[in-house]
Amino acid sequence: MSWLVVFYLILSLYIVYMIWLVRGLSKLSLASQELSDRLTTKFSVVIPMRDEAENLPVLFRSILELSYPKDLFEIILVDDASQDASWRLTRAFQARYREIKIYLISGSEGNFTPKKNAIHKAILIASHPYILTTDADVMLPRHWLETYDTRLQQTNADLVAGGVVVTKSASFLSHYQHFDMLSLQAFGLGSFARNRPVICNGANLCYKKQAYLEADVNQGKENIASGDDVFTLQSFKLKGYCIEYVSTPESVVWTKAVETFYELWQQRRRWASKTSSVDSLYLKSVGVLVTLMQLVLVLSLIFGFWDSRSFGFLINAFMLKFIIDGWSLSRMAKLQNLGFCWTDFLKVSLVYPFFTLFFASTSLFGKFDWKGRRYSE
Repeated sequence: MSWLVVFYLILSLYIVYMIWLVRGLSKLSLASQELSDRLTTKFSVVIPMRDEAENLPVLFRSILELSYPKDLFEIILVDDASQDASWRLTRAFQARYREIKIYLISGSEGNFTPKKNAIHKAILIASHPYILTTDADVMLPRHWLETYDTRLQQTNADLVAGGVVVTKSASFLSHYQHFDMLSLQAFGLGSFARNRPVICNGANLCYKKQAYLEADVNQGKENIASGDDVFTLQSFKLKGYCIEYVSTPESVVWTKAVETFYELWQQRRRWASKTSSVDSLYLKSVGVLVTLMQLVLVLSLIFGFWDSRSFGFLINAFMLKFIIDGWSLSRMAKLQNLGFCWTDFLKVSLVYPFFTLFFASTSLFGKFDWKGRRYSE
């Protein structure tokens, strides 16, 4: 079997999988588009933070604009040894808006890695039955809590996962992160629709407090720097809890793109440290297939200097992949009322194989930096 046959085989498997995934997206229920008139769910919104003074004004403004009844939710901000003005800004926000239940606690000590410890400490003191986790660098949509209330009334789920969108700016890196996050959403929600939930995002995740405590989600994962989201999902799944998703535009939170390639690299290494610990053959198989597809594109470019057939494959493979990837991401964008620019996506697609292979290969070993700390995995 020649290398060209192997390349076409990998391409075919990738296309078949993407069609299967996108057909799953078409099954996503839109019943929750219409918000419930009777709001009943009480939420404890947990927000870990470390040196987020620059981002807190946007977060605080979006909290003030939440349309949910103030007696049905509380905000618990957990400070992880911030060295900037995060603590002071939060105290000022508390003092000014006393009509909102806002709590600020320290999360710097505990049995887990910092972010897991922050979330765990907040959950222990939470007074409401449902926990909603997010990050300090996000902007919350006005009807965010209503969408979760509606979905919980419809399903009585133990866990509901929502989407996260990276805001695009003038920089190319922000465009890359926007489309990359959109692809993760398409994979995540498509897998949910296919009854194979394997990933979610802790910046937009809701679950029952009691179920979290019973599942003991951090057991065996105490020293992994990240993973508060996927390990929670995995533990709930193993316990047989009801797991759902919410895909409406008003459920999506927006986050800033990281500004430098180094930050992006460290972020991807951190993400890899948690996904590699997820016990899912499906997730690992998809990861291998996607990586092989990127490798095939790069190798066909290199081999083309010696064999013209390789250039022919590269053109065919790139165009087919571009079309089917764009189809899947445009479907995801339409589902959440996001715009989709094919020109921007083309630019990102040209570098995507190189970025993916670099992040994948360098995540296999070494340490990474996150929030001013050094981690070994």
